Amino acid sequence: MPNHQFFYPPSPSLWFDLGDLKKMLIKPFPKLENIHAMAIPMPEPAELITANVYAVGKGPITLIDTGPKIPGSLEFIQERFGLAGFDMNDVERIIITHGHVDHFGLAVGIREAAGHPVECFIHAEDSWRVSKEGFQEELWSKRMERFMAMVDMPQKEIRKMRKRFSYFRALADPLGEVSAMEDGDEFTGDGYHLKVIHTPGHSPGASCLYECRQKILFSGDHIIKHITPNPLVETERNRLRNPNYQSLKAYLNSLDKLTGLDVRFVFPGHGEYIEDLPGIISTYRLHHRERMDLIWNALRKKLLPLYHLIDDVFPFVPENDVFLAVSEIFVHLEILINEGRAELANPGPPALYRAL
Repeated sequence: MPNHQFFYPPSPSLWFDLGDLKKMLIKPFPKLENIHAMAIPMPEPAELITANVYAVGKGPITLIDTGPKIPGSLEFIQERFGLAGFDMNDVERIIITHGHVDHFGLAVGIREAAGHPVECFIHAEDSWRVSKEGFQEELWSKRMERFMAMVDMPQKEIRKMRKRFSYFRALADPLGEVSAMEDGDEFTGDGYHLKVIHTPGHSPGASCLYECRQKILFSGDHIIKHITPNPLVETERNRLRNPNYQSLKAYLNSLDKLTGLDVRFVFPGHGEYIEDLPGIISTYRLHHRERMDLIWNALRKKLLPLYHLIDDVFPFVPENDVFLAVSEIFVHLEILINEGRAELANPGPPALYRAL
C-alpha cells in the first residue's frame, strides 16, 4: 500500500551524485526491447525518490518526460543515453505527460543538445502551463491569491509558499513551441506504438501513454507505487474547456479509463515500476473514500475555514506541504458536496462549510 503523502517539485539548490543510483531504494526496471528507463535521483522531497525519463524506440528516439532542470540532470541523461548506445541527436520527439516542472524542466536543454528541431507534445489542456506566460502565472496568480483568502491561509504561510513557489522557476525553462495532443492520438516508430490516454486529475491535461506491443503503461503522475498522487485544486479555471472541472472527480473517472487495460508493467513518473495495476487502483479508491470520511467527520466537529481543518485531517503535515494539504481537503470537499454530504454555509471569504 502506498504512503499517502503529498508531493510537488523539489528545491533546485541540491546536487546529487550522477553515479549513485545504488543508494536508491528501488528495484531496477525490467530490461525491455526498445524501452530504456532513466531514473534521475531526486534530492528533495525524499518521497519522490526519482524523476523517471523513458527513451522509446530503436532510433530515432521518443522521450517520455524529461525530468527537472536540477544541477547535473542533463549530464545524467546524456550519460544514460551513452550507456544505451544513443546520443542526444537521436531524439526525434518529446512527449510530456503533464505540465509540471519536474516533467518538462529539461526539454529546452535536450532540444539544444540534440542540435536539430525536436517536436514537443503535451495534451492541449496543459499546453499553456509550459509556455512562458503560463509558466509564470501557473506558479502564482491573482486567482491563487483569492483561493488563499477563501481557505483563510495565514499571511505567514502565504509568504512561505510564495518563496517556495519561486524556487520552481529554476526547475524548468518554459517551452516556446509545443504541439497539442489529444486522447486517442498515436505515436509510432521503429520498435514501438504509443497511444495517448487522457487521464485528467493530477492536472487537467495529465495523460498516460500505452505501448501496446509490450503492454507497458507510462503513467506519469497518475499512477505511482509508493505515494498517492495528489489531484491538485485547479485555480486557473478560465483556461479550461470545462469551467466546472473538479480534479478529484476527474481523477477517479480517469482511473476507470485504465480498468481492464491489459498492462504488463506500469512505468511511472517517480519511483519503482508497478506490476499490479488493478491492485493499486483499488488501493487508491479506498484511500480517497477514507479521506472523504475523515474530512466529513472534521466538518461535523466545527464550522471553520478549510485551513483550520488541517490538524484534524493531516496532523503531521510537513511545513512545505501546507498548500497541498488545503488542496487535498478542498478537492475531497467538492465530492462531498456532490454527494449531498456537505454544503457551503458562508461564501466568505473565508468560506465556511458544514457537514450534512
